[in-house]
Amino acid sequence: MKNLLSTSFHLEPTEHIRNICILRLAVIVLTFLSVLWAIGVDAAFNSTTQILSILFLQLVVTTVSLVLNIKGKLASERHTFFQLLIDVFFISLYVYITGGISNPFVNYFLVPLSIASATLTPRFALTITGVTIILYTILLFFYQPFSFYEHQLNTTSPSYQPTNGTHDHSINLSNHKSDLTPHFVGMWINFLISALLITWFVLHMARAIRNQEKAINQQHEQQIYDEQVLSIATIAASAAHELGTPINSLRLLIDEYTKDNNLNDHQREDFNLMESQIMQCSASLKKLVDTAQQTQIGRRKVISCQQLIDRCLQEWQPLRPEVVVKKVFLKQPNEIAIFCDHSIAQALINLLNNAANSSPQQISIDLQYTAESISIIISDQGSGLPVHILEQYGKQPISDGEYNNSLGLGLFLSNASIRRHQGQLYLRNKYDNTIGTLVGAEAIIELPRWDEQNIEHN
Repeated sequence: MKNLLSTSFHLEPTEHIRNICILRLAVIVLTFLSVLWAIGVDAAFNSTTQILSILFLQLVVTTVSLVLNIKGKLASERHTFFQLLIDVFFISLYVYITGGISNPFVNYFLVPLSIASATLTPRFALTITGVTIILYTILLFFYQPFSFYEHQLNTTSPSYQPTNGTHDHSINLSNHKSDLTPHFVGMWINFLISALLITWFVLHMARAIRNQEKAINQQHEQQIYDEQVLSIATIAASAAHELGTPINSLRLLIDEYTKDNNLNDHQREDFNLMESQIMQCSASLKKLVDTAQQTQIGRRKVISCQQLIDRCLQEWQPLRPEVVVKKVFLKQPNEIAIFCDHSIAQALINLLNNAANSSPQQISIDLQYTAESISIIISDQGSGLPVHILEQYGKQPISDGEYNNSLGLGLFLSNASIRRHQGQLYLRNKYDNTIGTLVGAEAIIELPRWDEQNIEHN
């Protein structure tokens, strides 16, 4: 089940970072090939040294990132965010030394923006979008003129004067004031609208996909859970049917033996004990069949929580007379009720047994409620529960031999019954707040509180 839940349409941050680094390597290769082409055809490419320096720096950063990613040191959403910020930074450097927004590749800013919107939470994605818009706006004014594009820009400018091919590389706003044409302003507005729309749509689409995946995973988990419960119920029903015949045979044999007048008192006591034990087995099998019948939705009934707890204790206490049960709660009104079948009572008895096994001297039971739900809390004074059991109890029957007697199949079925009533079972260790030591464990049954309007829904 763990593998099923970890499988997702969305990759893990580790894979995101790896793909971002691979994409960055592709950009490095294509940029380097462009520089080689410009050198080969003797194009007006006057920023070759700067571009190659940036390429080298970008290659070093990408290599280090890939190595750290492979070692598992870059594997979080925050790391993905910083990797995309690095991409935005390098794009800004390339655009700055190649003519600012006159460079047609300036719209590559939208690539890291789109990746951030699709893979990151809204907080990180909106930060990437904001940084990208700010840098695009700065590059509208501050940049190094690029010979490859400058000739085309100057020939369309009303103030164009032919020069001897030299260019001013200053970074002063006044030197480029004439370049802030309506065309560039339109490009800036277009980029602003595109960035905001892409961020908004992709964020909402990503959220919808994540919610859909979550629902599908929960459905698959519930299906697997139901299959496990069904298989256990099938085995239990088969066992009840198979045990019925030998128990009846033993009862008949004991009836025959007890009619023998030659039995001494000691033998008669033994047979009476055997008869009582067989009757207990028969009663347990009958209760198993009755519980299976009562779990149908039509067999549920309204019962006050006070009455439910009292009935369970009356049934359970004779089986564990050595355990002292402390009722923490005061007498509750009958209006504090739930709508359930007998399986909830059996779940409560199972949890009482688990607590008694862990703390044979004393256990406590508490009842708390809100306007929407009730909580039955069973506490023990034992040694607590290991972490792996706290993580495993709601997913599958616990197979740890050390805790098989106190947890195991009964806890798994109890959780299934509670979930079928739209409730939750929580297990947690209990600590003394004053000294910080472990003082036991708690099992909390949380169920929806009954009211006349929600019977049909429950």
